[in-house]
Amino acid sequence: MMFSPEKGIDKEIWKVLKIQFVLAGVYLIGIAFWNDAFILSALVGCMAVLIPNTYFYMRMGKQTKNNNAEQWLGYAYRSEIGKWLMTGMIFLLAFTSKHSWDPIVLFAGYVLVLISSWFIPFIDKGN
Repeated sequence: MMFSPEKGIDKEIWKVLKIQFVLAGVYLIGIAFWNDAFILSALVGCMAVLIPNTYFYMRMGKQTKNNNAEQWLGYAYRSEIGKWLMTGMIFLLAFTSKHSWDPIVLFAGYVLVLISSWFIPFIDKGN
């Protein structure tokens, strides 16, 4: 079963991802207008959340029909570990590169997109 935004929980997951990508885009545009020297820091900060979240949601989208709680939970844990490893690798690559990052802009983008996934379900309310 492939990840498809047409069905039940997949539709909700797809909606969260779309909102996160739009929010990241708005943040990047705002940073570009403010000071375009920080755009790479903002992009990496946002991508450090978006890439692992997309990976996690696509993997979990394949398990929406799995009714075995033990298998589903094991799959969720492995997917979450993979997500955190990807995030760590993105930050490791960023901070070991020779680029001079603006850590405030980078982590502001990271935190903005990260906490949006906590608040989107309350704002959206299933609409």
